[in-house]
Amino acid sequence: MSRRRRHRMFRALRWIALAAAAPALWACVDRSLEKPTLKQDQTFVKTFAQAINRNVDLLFMVDNSMSMAPLQTNLLNNFPTFMTRLQSAPQGLPNIHVAVVSSDMGAGDGSIAGCDATGGDNGIFQHAPRGNCSTTGLASGATYISNVGGVSNYTGNLADVFTCIAALGESGCGFEHQFAAITRALGVDGQAAPAENMGFLRPDALLAIVLITNEDDCSAAPGVALYDTTSNRNMASELGPPANFRCNEFGHLCGGAPPQRDAPNENVNALVSYDNCTSNETDRYLLAVRDTADRIKSLKADDGQIMVAAITGPAAPYVVHWKNPSSPDTSCGAASCPWPEIGHSCLATDGSFADPAVRISELVGDFGTNGSLLSICDDDFAPALGNIGDIIVKYVNAPCILGRVAKVPGSAQYDCTVVDADTGNRVASCDETGGAGACWSLVGGGPNCGGVSVVVQADPASTNATPGNLTVRCNMCIPGTPEPDRDCP
Repeated sequence: MSRRRRHRMFRALRWIALAAAAPALWACVDRSLEKPTLKQDQTFVKTFAQAINRNVDLLFMVDNSMSMAPLQTNLLNNFPTFMTRLQSAPQGLPNIHVAVVSSDMGAGDGSIAGCDATGGDNGIFQHAPRGNCSTTGLASGATYISNVGGVSNYTGNLADVFTCIAALGESGCGFEHQFAAITRALGVDGQAAPAENMGFLRPDALLAIVLITNEDDCSAAPGVALYDTTSNRNMASELGPPANFRCNEFGHLCGGAPPQRDAPNENVNALVSYDNCTSNETDRYLLAVRDTADRIKSLKADDGQIMVAAITGPAAPYVVHWKNPSSPDTSCGAASCPWPEIGHSCLATDGSFADPAVRISELVGDFGTNGSLLSICDDDFAPALGNIGDIIVKYVNAPCILGRVAKVPGSAQYDCTVVDADTGNRVASCDETGGAGACWSLVGGGPNCGGVSVVVQADPASTNATPGNLTVRCNMCIPGTPEPDRDCP
């Protein structure tokens, strides 16, 4: 057959095929558009996922200056309340590290009573027995309390160990360095943390800082001779008398200006009230509040991993009064120049007191909802400590799973996967193991959760720590999508 003849035959066959297909094509175009009947999708698509991190590094900054003894007693008497709150978490006590640091960082050249020139306690964790106890119960060489997965570095009761350590007394420097003590202890002041403090911070842990102090921070900025007593001894000198009012005059701005040093008409009985007092972040006599907050935040990739609570004095009222000078002073031109003094912003019924904590209040505020400011003048610290404990428990609490958790198809087991986040190992469900060994189960979420939570039980036959940091992923029933083989109505 010639090529031309074959070509004619191919063209003819092509047209015959097209003619045969035309009715089918017309049928496709001519069909009315109807809602398709969908087969129920059996592929599960709704998932609950949550990471649970139960590691908490808890740093207590305890003011150990004069007048703090009754306030420390209040703290120690109510610390068990704090521990009770922590133990109320569904899985019990979090994996905690607890350390104590004082506010004493020294001041000046050693000429100020109670303030040495070598840095005081230098932000080193306090771990020696105090008060009436002869031993802390800490293991040899331990400088902070540790209880991780039920494995502790102390003997006895944790609250007793803390009480023995935290009774710091009131012989520390009266120029309190709350900010400097914290940044030094944690190694964010430009130097590495003290060797004694190593191992306290864990990268994945919640860092909870609690300040117990009745005066505002007075941490001098590097290179500032704020505590000089050689050339600054009277009212006419650049820094004024060698007293705590320097911390107010050079650390605060009230209505945009420092609180005044000179008494009106040199009247020792004068009172001057101020409003809208803030930290003086401009002149930089003291460590800046914002810079201090940023240094603390630099310890974590997520600001949500840090909380700062302060049991201290309110920032207002802010009142300056005057007193007779502690040493003869005629520098103002009068027979006796009154020296300024800040008034207490709150008084407790036991006679203890606190001064306006302007800078500390701002530091707490820099941590937003993770900041908590509580009064040190309350007769009972139990509510304040309980509040701090509740915040920590909320952070480490097993997640509240709302809705109906699906079952593994054709099984009575919940369709969840639980992984030990520290090791990457899967944790079996108690349904699988028959309740034996370390395993997880779903339990009622408690008073603050209308759903369920994941709880891991310990393996009584093992000395290994119970998995506490978990990654939980549960498949959920989709409302209105029945899946009988998953127990989804």
